[in-house]
Amino acid sequence: MAWILTTLALIALAFFLRAWLSKRKIKDGKLPPGPIGFPIFGCLHLLGKFPHHDLHQLAKKYGPIMYMRLGLVPTVVVSSPQAAELILKTNDLVFANRPPNEAAKHISYEQKSLSFAPYGTYWRNVRKMCTLELLSNHKINSFMSTRKEELDLLIDYIKDASRERVAVDIGSKVSSLSADISCRMVFGKKYLEREFDEKGFKPVIHEGMRLAASFNLGDYIPPIAIPHPRFAGSNIDVRGRDFQLLPFGSGRRSCPGMHLGLTMVRQIVAQLVHCFDWELPNNMLPEELDMTEAFSLVTPRANHLCATPTYRLHL
Repeated sequence: MAWILTTLALIALAFFLRAWLSKRKIKDGKLPPGPIGFPIFGCLHLLGKFPHHDLHQLAKKYGPIMYMRLGLVPTVVVSSPQAAELILKTNDLVFANRPPNEAAKHISYEQKSLSFAPYGTYWRNVRKMCTLELLSNHKINSFMSTRKEELDLLIDYIKDASRERVAVDIGSKVSSLSADISCRMVFGKKYLEREFDEKGFKPVIHEGMRLAASFNLGDYIPPIAIPHPRFAGSNIDVRGRDFQLLPFGSGRRSCPGMHLGLTMVRQIVAQLVHCFDWELPNNMLPEELDMTEAFSLVTPRANHLCATPTYRLHL
């Protein structure tokens, strides 16, 4: 038992010395205000099930630019449009890199993907290929008929449901539609639900999303590593130019698939609203909707939205 305690004490001392030396290096620098953390673990204890909510509450206390240590990793949290503009536009190049991340390392071939690759020649070449070849306006427009065919199938399904007065799981159906369109664009064919399950596509995608969003202590203590109603009616640009709503990020590391995403969202939503009137099932009131979040890369609803359609284009 004594040797275990001694070993733990030495490890703790090593962490303390490392943190102290790191602190000495930046003692002459002026850091933003922020919470005081514990040795080794920093401010990790302040983050709970929904870290974005916790950071929002901390920003109310310490301001729109906040400094905190997550383990041994110095972190600056930005939570205002003005501060975001300084990071994503004024000093875009300074913050264009991506730090090492264990999840990204394992699911993106040693951080070789466009999302996680360090800023440099390799990333610029991959970004250029995506922008000019894979996700160009010409390429996206060439799949217009594919999107229309798949969307027509969804509309036909919802029309059948409207005749039966059956509630439709909108989240699930739109997700399947997106997957079908993506498969046809990438593979030239789509897979049935059963084929998706047999080939293991969905589990891989879900696991990748879970791993990318999950907390890994080794990212913050290296030696252990052995998006709303408030925007309704506003003119805020979803492309990130206002730095208030950033669904696709902003600056040079913004999502290269933004045009494809906006095209699909507009087309799908337009058809669902144009072809159908919607109401909540079982006489549910809007305030009774379960808006509980599920923490992930995009903070989705914990439970899909279900609604009963009524076809409104009868001739």
